[in-house]
Amino acid sequence: MMMEMMNYLFEPCSVAIIGVSNNFAKWGFIILHNLLMGRYPGKIYPINPKEKEILGFICYPSVLEVPGEIDLALITIPAQDTPKAVKECVEKKVKAIVVISAGFAELGKEGEALQKELKEIAEKAGIALVGPNGQGISCPKSNLHPWMPVYFPKSGKVAIISQSGNLSTWLAEGLENFGFGVSKAVSAGNMASLDWADYLKYFAKDPDTKVILLYIEGIKDGRSFMESAYQTSLIKPIVVLKGGRTPEGFQTARSHTGVMAGEEGIFSSVCKQVGIIRTESMNEAVIISAGLVASPIPKGKRVGILTSGGGLGVIAADYCKEHNLELAQLSEKTIEQLKKILPPWWVPGNPVDLVAGIGYAGPKQILPILIESQELDSVILIGVGWVHTMADMSELSPLKDRLNFKKIMEERKAGDLRYCRKLRELIQQYNFPILLVSTSAQRALDRNLESLIELLLNEIMLYPSIEQAVKVLSAITGYYLWRAGKQK
Repeated sequence: MMMEMMNYLFEPCSVAIIGVSNNFAKWGFIILHNLLMGRYPGKIYPINPKEKEILGFICYPSVLEVPGEIDLALITIPAQDTPKAVKECVEKKVKAIVVISAGFAELGKEGEALQKELKEIAEKAGIALVGPNGQGISCPKSNLHPWMPVYFPKSGKVAIISQSGNLSTWLAEGLENFGFGVSKAVSAGNMASLDWADYLKYFAKDPDTKVILLYIEGIKDGRSFMESAYQTSLIKPIVVLKGGRTPEGFQTARSHTGVMAGEEGIFSSVCKQVGIIRTESMNEAVIISAGLVASPIPKGKRVGILTSGGGLGVIAADYCKEHNLELAQLSEKTIEQLKKILPPWWVPGNPVDLVAGIGYAGPKQILPILIESQELDSVILIGVGWVHTMADMSELSPLKDRLNFKKIMEERKAGDLRYCRKLRELIQQYNFPILLVSTSAQRALDRNLESLIELLLNEIMLYPSIEQAVKVLSAITGYYLWRAGKQK
């Protein structure tokens, strides 16, 4: 029943904003305005007994005065007035509520009592209640963005549930920097009613979500979290960034959301048991989540490395060893096939070093040989988009007036575009994990690097560094092996 009610959080036909305001600096105005800017198509009911009209909408004194049905209510009024508003929502038969207001358990005993009252009212009525003390929710597919940031995430396949409002925005923005989006984002706040277990159960079944990304400060019910995380991990990967790892962060988490951060060693052990992918930074959480969307999951630890420079291969080999991956051993048959393509000075082995002289043709010919050999479970390809790292000779060369460097640069970019399209075809043809490393990855969207953007638009991740690619590969390989072991 609760899973069905949670649908109204993300696909409401009507939304009421309790505490809406004509003051553009207040949350009630910002949230209403975000609904309008995000082009929410449903009915909107502003609620404020002191106003007659807001932004062209009739303003009602309470939800009880609204003539139509209300699927979702957002509450931005002071904490002490919130229980009354929730009771009126129950009477109105509102299906879901998001309490954005702060001033609850994060402030101590008086706030804890108010929060407990919210929980009891909502759960007795069977209403899905998010918060309090959050910044709202976002569902790009529904054009629904009733939250505080003036930001409308790109639609995608990563669900974000965060106990920090700012972190939910930052993680969504981080994904968008690589061309990826979110299915739904929830600023969960203090979690008076809906808890981690509820969100995990819901997103395990959500057809729009492929990866679940959590920012956790504390867990109230450890057993229900473990059980729901275990069952969800058997279906979809869960990526976690946890706050409160240090004594200082531990205390800050308590004052932020009113929950105690769990003991670090115990939490790490829980993650290993239930198949959660633990990350150490926001950047790592974003890149691993994007990698899980972008890449088929490797079925083993054997890695092939394909590089245009020997030193890059050495670095990649070191990282693989340090992150519990294995360099694939190439058979004589595979090496003989590669010798027919590579220059005579090639040193046989893995990493496969293209010795900086084979150009675009190399990976297009070599990748099928490596994949079809069945001697490896994944490939890291280093140096995609190298043309974008070069200085523009048409502008900098002292000979630019005598030689047509502009044509040369255009030809190089056209060649890079053809190459990236071929990589895309190979990845789709073989459905095989090929992780692409590009130092231009984080500049691709800003600088409109056409060849790289084509990859990103097809949900093919570009990793900014070798280390990040290896970390992602290690994480998703470990997840696959855990899930395969549990499903036997």
